[in-house]
Amino acid sequence: MYPSNGLQTALNAMREMSVDNGSIYHKYVPVVTESTTIGEFGQPILDSANVNVLNDFVGLLKKVVATAVYNKTFNNPLANLEGERMPLGQFIEDVYVNPAKARGFNVNDFAGLLQKYEAEMATQYLTVNSDLQYCVTITREKIRNAFTSWSNLESLITGMVNSLYNGAYITRYNQAKGLVLSAYSGNNVKVQTVSAVSDASTAKALVKSMRATFSKMQIPSTRYNAWNQVKGGNLALKTWSDPEDVIVMISADVEANLDVEVLASAFNMSKADFLGRVIVVDDFSQYDEDGSVAVDGSAIQAIICDKAWFKIKTQDFAMDEFYNANNRTWQYYLNDVRMTNYSLFANAVVFATSAPSVPATDIDASVASATVEVGEKKKILFDLTPANATSEVTVTSSATSKATATIVGRYVEIEGKQAGSSTITISANGHSDTISVTVTAVSE
Repeated sequence: MYPSNGLQTALNAMREMSVDNGSIYHKYVPVVTESTTIGEFGQPILDSANVNVLNDFVGLLKKVVATAVYNKTFNNPLANLEGERMPLGQFIEDVYVNPAKARGFNVNDFAGLLQKYEAEMATQYLTVNSDLQYCVTITREKIRNAFTSWSNLESLITGMVNSLYNGAYITRYNQAKGLVLSAYSGNNVKVQTVSAVSDASTAKALVKSMRATFSKMQIPSTRYNAWNQVKGGNLALKTWSDPEDVIVMISADVEANLDVEVLASAFNMSKADFLGRVIVVDDFSQYDEDGSVAVDGSAIQAIICDKAWFKIKTQDFAMDEFYNANNRTWQYYLNDVRMTNYSLFANAVVFATSAPSVPATDIDASVASATVEVGEKKKILFDLTPANATSEVTVTSSATSKATATIVGRYVEIEGKQAGSSTITISANGHSDTISVTVTAVSE
């Protein structure tokens, strides 16, 4: 049996690397051709009188494995969501500046020349949050056995590829897919509730909702990014997405019920172009090593988002090796250091059969007291902890004849009814805060 073309290419690449780095390997090991025997190739490597050749072989082998020359690695369908390589450091500061607000022109506004106009800015800090190692041990005995035939040697190399790189690529896939579940579970993304896709009718309804969202995301709006939803306060970011940057991720079960031609038409694209924007995943759940569900994501049907929503960068992806003379083994370590986050600036909408549940642990009004006139309405900001809590907020007035109150978004709107006083109580998930309100007569 002679070496396969792929194995020849890999082994000769190792020899060329030896020439480039000036090691002794290429001086002893011949070029591999289709007629080279495993004995001719392996004899100088296994020669106990020159163990440096074997050590060189092991060191060069890690580089060949890194090229995954046999193309047997898991093809991660989410790999194209990764951004450019991350520079040194643990954090990236990401800044978004809101579009400036217009003001009316006034030829007599000389004071405006010296006025300070603050830009509305938001900052998010993205961090390296995944530092993993994948390890495999190679014994001298395993190497000797590998040199008994070309197929055994090829099996050694492909086995290392499967063990190290497939392990890393599968983890990367699960991490990227897990961003959707993490954002949904934490209420850190916009969510639109839909019926579970199970037939043509429910599939058509989902396509209709996604089509409308796709169109609306192209218009500057505060409705499709989660900044204010997560951070609270009164800063809302106005963002939009270019159509070519919008992607769709759906589960395999949902995709099976969708007519791709219809879906592509809904997005005003050809089938070929649209398929380049659609990413099909097995589902949105996360699993333990034994295959049991660790975090249930079955409620998620799809996500439509700007590609910039995924903040995935690699800082280090390299292999090291170490020889342990104590037990005559080589340890290979594949290091994968990455940042795997999502952006609160970018547009993203998850289509799910139910809204996430994040209970409030506190509620706090921005003021302890307020004064309103009869007939006047005043909005007072309140904060939930966490800011993206989904608990219902209710409000009561101790004297509705004096003042009434309603919840409007993240504000409590108080209306004066009659001169006097009232205590306004806002509540969420068993937590409450009060505002002492004084109602005064209308000024003359």
